[in-house]
Amino acid sequence: MEHNKYLGIYVASDKTTVVLAAKTAGKIEVFDYFWVTPETPAPQAEQESASKFSFADTAAKIATLCAEKHFVFSDVAVAIDCRLYRQQKLHSEFQEYRQIAQTIKFDAEEALAVDAAQTAIAFELVGKQLSGADVSAYAASAEMMTEIIKSLQHNKLDPVTVEPDGICLRRIIDDSANGAVIAAVSQTRCFMICPAGGENKSIVRSFLTSPSQNKTSLFTSQIMLTMSTLTAEGRVSAIKAYDTTNKLDLKTLGEQTSMTTDSLDITEKITLPATLESHDGESLELIIAAGATAAFAAKTDKVDFRADFMPYQGKKEAIEKTIKIVGVSAAAFFVVLGILLQLNYFSIGRDIKKIETKFKNEYIIAMPGARFTNSHDAAQRLTREINKIKAVNSGMLSASGEDSIMAKMTYLFEALNSIPPNVDIDIDKIAITTKTMNITGSTNLGGNLQLFGAFDKHPKLTRGSTSIEPKDGRDNFRLTIDMKQGSK
Repeated sequence: MEHNKYLGIYVASDKTTVVLAAKTAGKIEVFDYFWVTPETPAPQAEQESASKFSFADTAAKIATLCAEKHFVFSDVAVAIDCRLYRQQKLHSEFQEYRQIAQTIKFDAEEALAVDAAQTAIAFELVGKQLSGADVSAYAASAEMMTEIIKSLQHNKLDPVTVEPDGICLRRIIDDSANGAVIAAVSQTRCFMICPAGGENKSIVRSFLTSPSQNKTSLFTSQIMLTMSTLTAEGRVSAIKAYDTTNKLDLKTLGEQTSMTTDSLDITEKITLPATLESHDGESLELIIAAGATAAFAAKTDKVDFRADFMPYQGKKEAIEKTIKIVGVSAAAFFVVLGILLQLNYFSIGRDIKKIETKFKNEYIIAMPGARFTNSHDAAQRLTREINKIKAVNSGMLSASGEDSIMAKMTYLFEALNSIPPNVDIDIDKIAITTKTMNITGSTNLGGNLQLFGAFDKHPKLTRGSTSIEPKDGRDNFRLTIDMKQGSK
């Protein structure tokens, strides 16, 4: 499968055009093409013919001819003839694409007088305003779209996009005219692309014609009508025409519209097969079919009937199937893993129960009279008792409590170290007995308050007799510190 080649299908009620195209060297190249004509063409009426539209035989012929011609492609794109959809410019009160997508069916139902439940709607945002946004909406019969898509799917030609023919044509020729009005003419249909100005998108219009109709008069009236509706920013003074009928008089068209006219050169945008005559009248159909395949180019805006109506599932089906298989396998794996973890949990639970029972029995022996509430609290109490025994052995505590000399010194320096750094303290003498601690020294003026506060806040010490004598700019103090009662 060649991933750079695509199949473009232009569906009309009287003829279907198929091209094999790819984007090479910055432009679309059509490698091969063919047409399929139904044995019994559908009526030409627009919406009335939708319920009678049949595409199954045409889709089967397309698949057969693609096989006979050895077409190799990666994806399929479809363009819908202007006789099979309706177009209307609407105004939405929203500016964001997602918000517009949620309400466009209701707006189109009112403006186009269609049943939203039985209609496939596509749209594009053509310009923003303070009050919302201008939207170009396209409506086609959902029954007809279902017939086309399912017929192609049945023949393994599931289309990724289904778009209006005017949008597909605009992709090819829009930027070839350098801001001029573009007129594209065939025997049965005409298109006009008008630059909108600013950051707005070019508006494409399509209208039907007949081989005998005067194309010059038709475009003169349509161009003048369109120019009258455009703002000064959107108006242009030139017309570029792509005429496949050789019946469009550019000189007369320019005189009647007061605009310069010239032929449109599309050779820089698309390469058509050498076997196709430029005056054949069918080159426009090939361009539209090729424009449908241009939707696969990166960063290309799409006006897709399938997006809301019947989202494309093609390549997703294989992914979904793989995900389902992986999902079932993963589910089975986690079930087995869960069973193993559950068994392991019960096994560990039994071991923990045995250990806890043994720990409780030994705790009661080691801590006579102590109540066993749970293993965590019992372990903490054992830790405290062990630390206390270690402190007694090291001399930090006496065997009867916390009244050893070393313990008192420890608490004393804890209090002194808690004094803020801005207090200038000078200790002259520390005398410690088995009952009290006497401290003599001095601080900077006012520092004695923070010194006394440090001892008052200590959980193990209490301040006894205190004397203060200011001298030589410092507060000389003498303190007596005792152990708090019940702190052992």
